[in-house]
Amino acid sequence: MIIFLIILAAGLYAAQRLSLQFALKGITYDVAFSQPLVDPGEEFAITTTVENNKALPVTFLSVEEKLPAQIALPGLQDQLYSSRDCALFTTSFYLMPRQQYQRRLTASLPVRGRYLLQGCTMHGGDFLGISETVEYYSLHREIVVMPAPAKSPSLGEALGGFLGDISVNRFIVEDPVLTIGFREYTGREPQKSISWAQSARFNRLMVKNYDHTMDLSVTVVLNVEFYSDLAAQDQDLEQIHSQVEDCFSLARSACEFLEVKGIKYSFLTNATAAGALGHWSSVGEGLGNSHFYSILEGLGRATYSYSCPFSHTVEQAIRSAEQGRCHIVITPQEQPWQSCLYRLRELTNGQVCILTPQLLHQGEGFAPAQEGGPLS
Repeated sequence: MIIFLIILAAGLYAAQRLSLQFALKGITYDVAFSQPLVDPGEEFAITTTVENNKALPVTFLSVEEKLPAQIALPGLQDQLYSSRDCALFTTSFYLMPRQQYQRRLTASLPVRGRYLLQGCTMHGGDFLGISETVEYYSLHREIVVMPAPAKSPSLGEALGGFLGDISVNRFIVEDPVLTIGFREYTGREPQKSISWAQSARFNRLMVKNYDHTMDLSVTVVLNVEFYSDLAAQDQDLEQIHSQVEDCFSLARSACEFLEVKGIKYSFLTNATAAGALGHWSSVGEGLGNSHFYSILEGLGRATYSYSCPFSHTVEQAIRSAEQGRCHIVITPQEQPWQSCLYRLRELTNGQVCILTPQLLHQGEGFAPAQEGGPLS
């Protein structure tokens, strides 16, 4: 009897050691977001998948996941534990051989930005529940929260009036490049419009008939540089960041307005983007969901740092702007860059619409460039 008990104890000990040694062997972990791009407060799903790929069961498994610190889990908020730079969410279960465990959480994030899922710490126990082994599973999954649209009736009125005036003007002014035919000279046309070849052919003076100006095209220019003589105290930085956030929202709403109106537009900014692939600071002219959401993703990733002074960004806009192109400039402040913005209007012979955060908070901030006058 004693020998049997000794053999049984030895067998249990060997089994316990074996189950502990192989508890996390063949265990795979993955997590995915239901969508890569969301609005602030919009609900999305986080799907966690843990799979046991070996022929032995795992009698105890605890998965401690590292979630973004600001995340909200409706109905499960009391199970979240705050850590230094993240929130921890723990799930415990067991897995039979070749079994997969899948869990789906509904979550939301309240603030614009780029958020990461950084993996988990997994605890695997032996079948007796005496001890456990620990392993960290590194992972890199990200989700981007877009800026909220700017909520201000003044913004729609400002953009509508600005683009409406330009749209009317382009049908009044003829484009001397696009010739669509010829008509008889009336005496009111300039002599440079006379076509001498056509006049000889018809034996009377004929002038070129020009088309109206080409389709309206717009460049949205976003600035995050903040010019201030004040010391960068904490409360000053908080105020600056708040105004830059307003600029991100204004940029989104301006692009949405152009999308609704069917006006092709390009995008230019000096904002840096966290984790962005490629050169996001310049997006070529386009229209449609793919073009629009590529800009929104960049706005979601954007930081408060700038890659170059705003004056350089304006110079870039000047170099790439053809005659008649319109510009919507979004900036925390207007005053420090009035001279270069005025030069932008003069060189492109187009209008410049300036949007600042004051438009959202005080009903001011819309400053279209007046012909022959300053940008204010």
